[in-house]
Amino acid sequence: MSLMRAYVRVKYGIYLDTSSDEEEKALLMSTQLCLDERLHIIRQLIPREVHPRSVITRDRLWHDAKMMNDYFTPGTSYTSRQFKQRLGMMEELFEKLLGKLLEVDPEWQQRPDATGTMGHSPHMKLVAMMKCLCKSTADDSIDDYTRMCATTIYYYLKRFCHTICMTFGERYLREPTPEDVQRLLAENAERRFPGMLGSVDCMQWPWKNCPID
Repeated sequence: MSLMRAYVRVKYGIYLDTSSDEEEKALLMSTQLCLDERLHIIRQLIPREVHPRSVITRDRLWHDAKMMNDYFTPGTSYTSRQFKQRLGMMEELFEKLLGKLLEVDPEWQQRPDATGTMGHSPHMKLVAMMKCLCKSTADDSIDDYTRMCATTIYYYLKRFCHTICMTFGERYLREPTPEDVQRLLAENAERRFPGMLGSVDCMQWPWKNCPID
């Protein structure tokens, strides 16, 4: 058995039965080309089904008008008390906070998207933020009302927190001074909670020495 036959037998498991070296070389080349072609076919990537991106018709303008009618048009839908229950603050504070955001961060302005359609209004953006932060609503659970996807809400949540910390941090996000401590203790004493410094949620904890019967 020649070296050529042994090589083909060991590498490819093919037994050559020829007597001429030239025939062996020709057969080997043919076998090599055939195997290379098979390996090329085997190594081809299996085409996957392409799933096109789903497009949701959000109709932002209609839902923005509905939101303004629900929350910001007097005598139409929700009262001031219901406004605070749903968004965690009074309407006056909401408008003051929104005005500051528009002044500091241009991203809160209403702008057209790539198709020329107007984007979310500043009121809708802040309503979405308050529903997530004050009511612990998941960002992908309010799309049916705010018409904002979860990634957009998450983007504005980060910008909102950053802007609030940079704008109001020096005044509100600081340790209380001795004057602040005395003022808070006096206010809580007037509410018949002497000795309490902050607003603590005591609903789940018994207080045997509570001065209120």
